[in-house]
Order: sequence, then C-alpha cells, then structure tokens
Amino acid sequence: MMLEKDVRWERKKYTEWVAHNLPCTNCGKRDETIVAHHLKHRFFPWGGGGTGRKAHDWLVMALCYTCHDRAHSGDADILDFQYNLIWKTQHKAFADGVLDYVGD
Repeated sequence: MMLEKDVRWERKKYTEWVAHNLPCTNCGKRDETIVAHHLKHRFFPWGGGGTGRKAHDWLVMALCYTCHDRAHSGDADILDFQYNLIWKTQHKAFADGVLDYVGD
C-alpha cells in the first residue's frame, strides 16, 4: 500500500518576512544573519519534514547564524524547544497581520 505524500505548504513571502523582520527567537540577536529555519527532522512526521523533505513553511522560526548553526549541529538546547520558537514566531506574525485566521 502506498501512502500519499502531504502537499507542502510553501509561502516564500512568509519565510522572507521571518528572516527580514524578526530577531532571533532563541537568543534575541538582531542582525543581517537571521534566517527562517524550518522545523528539524526529530519531530517528523508531524512537521511535514524528514529525510529528503523540508517541513512546511508555517513551521519556521527566526534564527541568527550562530543559533542556526547550533540547530544543524544537533544542539538539544535549541532542537528540544523548536515548537516554542515556532509559536513565538507565529504569535508575532499574527500580531503583525502577516498570518491571518481563517474561519467564521
């Protein structure tokens, strides 16, 4: 039986906003090294990422070069708190009107 692959939610406009408008959600640094870091594989399959797959764009956090490097090096002090950092990023995006609630 073949499992259907999830359709990845991609929004370049959102990831660019995260990278260009927010401080690092881990250390608070504000500089030109901030990137939109996608949820790492340790939370697969809930985040849409995994081997050969990138997580959905709504699962990003703003990280400076140093914290981003630490995350990719397996630093548990960042990786274990990814969802907190993503929620912090999304909270700011909703407050600034970058993300919007859909519904009644």
